[in-house]
Amino acid sequence: MATLVAAAAAAISAYISSKGAQAAQEAVREARLARKAELAPRIVLERDFLDFHFQWPHPDTLNGEPVFWARKHWKDAKPSPPTFSVTNHGGGPALELQVVFEFEDPNGDLVVPERLEAFGLSVEEEPGTDVQPSFRVLNYHSSDGRGVGLPLYQRVTTDIASCAPGQTRTIDFPQALLNRLFLRGLQQWDRKQGAGGIERLVLSIRLNCHTVEGEPYSTQFRFHAFPFYHGGQKPMVVQGHFWELPMYPKPDEPRVI
Repeated sequence: MATLVAAAAAAISAYISSKGAQAAQEAVREARLARKAELAPRIVLERDFLDFHFQWPHPDTLNGEPVFWARKHWKDAKPSPPTFSVTNHGGGPALELQVVFEFEDPNGDLVVPERLEAFGLSVEEEPGTDVQPSFRVLNYHSSDGRGVGLPLYQRVTTDIASCAPGQTRTIDFPQALLNRLFLRGLQQWDRKQGAGGIERLVLSIRLNCHTVEGEPYSTQFRFHAFPFYHGGQKPMVVQGHFWELPMYPKPDEPRVI
C-alpha cells in the first residue's frame, strides 16, 4: 500500500513539475514575443503633395529637360518636386530599409503620339546589359538645340540605411516614374481624340527592412495615378490626380505586415 501511495505521489509530482516547466516555457515564449513586438518597427508612408503639375520645356532647366512638380494644396502657386514621408512609429529601428516603387500600368506600348513628335519628343530603346535589361527612354529636344533623354521605368528601388524610432525620412518620387506619367498623360490626350483614353495606373510602394534582431518586416501602400493633358504645346503641361487606395486590393488578401 505504501508503495502504491509513493508511486502515485511521484506521478503527481512529475505531472505538476511538467506543467510547471510548460508554464515556464510559455512565459519565456510570451516574453520573447513581447520583446520582439517592442523592438519591431511600425512604418507608415504618407504623400507630401496633392496632385501633379509637369511642364516641358521650362526656361530654368539646364538642358531643356521637363520639370516634374506637384502641388501641396489646390491654391499652391509655387509647386515643388513630389516627395513621400516615411515615419517609424515603432520601438525599434528599421534597418536596411528598401522602398520599392512599382506601377501597375495596363496602357500598352510607350510611344509618343504621332501628332506630338514634331515638337521634339521621341522614344527610343536602350540596349540591355548582363546586369540590366533593355529599357525605353523619352527624349526631349527643344527648339533652341538643347536636349535630354530620361528613362521610362516601371519599377524603381530606393535604399535607406536606417530609420530610427520616431524618425521621419523624406523620399523623392523617382523621376523615371514621373517621366512615365508624363508620357501617359500625352497619350491620354491623343487617345481621347479618338474616343479612347488610358486606364488608371496603380502605384504600389512596398517597404522592406529588418529589425535589430534580424527579423524581416514588410508593409505596403497603394495609390491611384491618372495623368492628363489638354493639348497646349508651349509649354506642354501634364497634370495628374493622385490619391490613396486601400493597402490591399481585396479584403481577404494575405497581409505582408
